[in-house]
Amino acid sequence: MTPQTPPPLVTSSGEDFRADDLVQAAMEWHFGPDTGSRFWLEQARGWSFDPRKDITTLAGLALLPDVTDEIRRVPVGDLVPKGLAGTGPMRVFETGGTTGRPRRIVDFAEFRRQAGWWSSFLDREEIPHGGNWLLIAPTGPHAVGHVLRELTALRSAVPLHIDLDPRWVKELMRAGRNKEAQEYIEHLVAQTMDLLTTQSVDVMFCTPPLLEVLAQSPRAVELINRSVHTVLWSGASMDRDTRDILRHEVFPGVRLRGAYGNTITGVSPEYVPLSAETPAHDDGSAVFVPCYTGFLMEIVDPTAPAGLPAADRTRVPYGDRGRVLAHTLTRETLLPNNLERDVATRIAPLPGHPADAVADVAPYAEPDTEIIEGVY
Repeated sequence: MTPQTPPPLVTSSGEDFRADDLVQAAMEWHFGPDTGSRFWLEQARGWSFDPRKDITTLAGLALLPDVTDEIRRVPVGDLVPKGLAGTGPMRVFETGGTTGRPRRIVDFAEFRRQAGWWSSFLDREEIPHGGNWLLIAPTGPHAVGHVLRELTALRSAVPLHIDLDPRWVKELMRAGRNKEAQEYIEHLVAQTMDLLTTQSVDVMFCTPPLLEVLAQSPRAVELINRSVHTVLWSGASMDRDTRDILRHEVFPGVRLRGAYGNTITGVSPEYVPLSAETPAHDDGSAVFVPCYTGFLMEIVDPTAPAGLPAADRTRVPYGDRGRVLAHTLTRETLLPNNLERDVATRIAPLPGHPADAVADVAPYAEPDTEIIEGVY
């Protein structure tokens, strides 16, 4: 008997979606004695409140702790919700280690849905299905590789993989071994050039640092402009000036479409206004839309004192910049009040999307935290 794929916590979308409904469904699931994980049920034993009764709104998530550092050390079996036992193959994904030891989450079906979410944005712009996709991305324990495999399958595309090890590059840079880091980047570029030379590539997934390296090679620029119609970028930030140069001067006939996110916060594809749309944000910013049925983002005051709980930070007005405060509320994972290592502009909900979006994402480094983006 084939296990049934677990559905998302809420199925409403568009105008019917309410963030508070998602919060209530997440509390009922993750703290239900028959459905919650050992990790969260143990956490709740010492609380003076009942999350299933006392947390009914997005603001109510402030009662819950940020455990994103704690899950670096938690046995992975403790993270599996009881309600998902036997529902299908389980995958364990890890973060890239930008701020230290990786964090782990479990996945049954959510990242397949993330691929569908991403694909819907490509369909919105009528980006063609099929063709050859060159994917220069982390695989193994990294969620992005799995999402890209699912995305190419959804779009009937042929995946051409180049494996990228972000942890090794970051470790080299952290140790000051810059020559070896550069040699690894050259190794990735050589593989990329081989595929661009021998294969007809229609879509390419690449990180901004690697795309900038390729942009310095006349031969790479020639090959990309000759056959690639879309470059998808993610994994590291790209400032507006770099983006404009790449779009208008280096790859003028190629769509550049970003995606913001990570293993914990999911995929937030870039939203590009169509000709009939004139959103207030349409000033050349790179705007990203979270998959709101499981991932919500708030933008909070970046000047708050160090150590202030994320949930106590003031939300900034639309159009202002601040720290990204992410809430992961999926059937597999509950990680609220996650103060990300990024700053962004808060964007009001866009047509067809009822939750806030974010724009012009950039790294944020706290005084005592070392941030190494590397190539991803």
